[in-house]
Amino acid sequence: MKKLIVIFMVSCSGSFCFSQEVSMAPVTNITDGPGNSLEEYLSIHFAQTYSRFRYRDSEGNKDTELSYDFKSSYGFNYTKFFTPEIFIRPELGYKNLGAVSILNNQKMDWSMHYLDLNGGGGYLKKIGNFPLIPYGGLSLYISYLYKASQTLGVNYYDMLANKGIKRMDFGVNLFAGGKYAFSGTNAVFIEIRNSTGLHQLEKNSEEGQSQKLFNRAVSFHFGVSFNIIKN
Repeated sequence: MKKLIVIFMVSCSGSFCFSQEVSMAPVTNITDGPGNSLEEYLSIHFAQTYSRFRYRDSEGNKDTELSYDFKSSYGFNYTKFFTPEIFIRPELGYKNLGAVSILNNQKMDWSMHYLDLNGGGGYLKKIGNFPLIPYGGLSLYISYLYKASQTLGVNYYDMLANKGIKRMDFGVNLFAGGKYAFSGTNAVFIEIRNSTGLHQLEKNSEEGQSQKLFNRAVSFHFGVSFNIIKN
């Protein structure tokens, strides 16, 4: 997490310096909000993620001990406005998902590391002179699992080596947030996302198995964006 914070701070300072060199646009331009005078921008973010599973065993029972775990993620995206309010946003990033439970009085922990690609769009609307510009939207994601582990007490299991879980996942993100412009070309933002995995993750390789496992997550994103100015 310390590394993520350092990356974020460096990105903020770097993007601010970059904006001073590439544009002399007055700060008053930004009162119109992204999508009016500034139509494209790049963003970098990191997030605190509250992750869990939607799980049913072969008999259809829930794990009553299953609960959220605290994970992290980060990424960057590109936003393009087609009107002052409507935008599209492809994104590439990393996310760590998982959950925790209790088995035989021992903590069981899952940690799943994904490379994530998602794309979607949304709506942004400036409200009077309110400095925080709200937005919201929807995106679809596809993720590749490159590392997955399960720990029970002091015992460690490589889930991919055991071939117990599928590598690919896909689903839907619903997001809402707010942007605050602190210069003519830069803004900071906060965003909350609700991610719903739609792909069954369990392989159920043994005869008679019919377990169901899906990713679920709520994440809080903090980031900085800098606009691309077209001459």
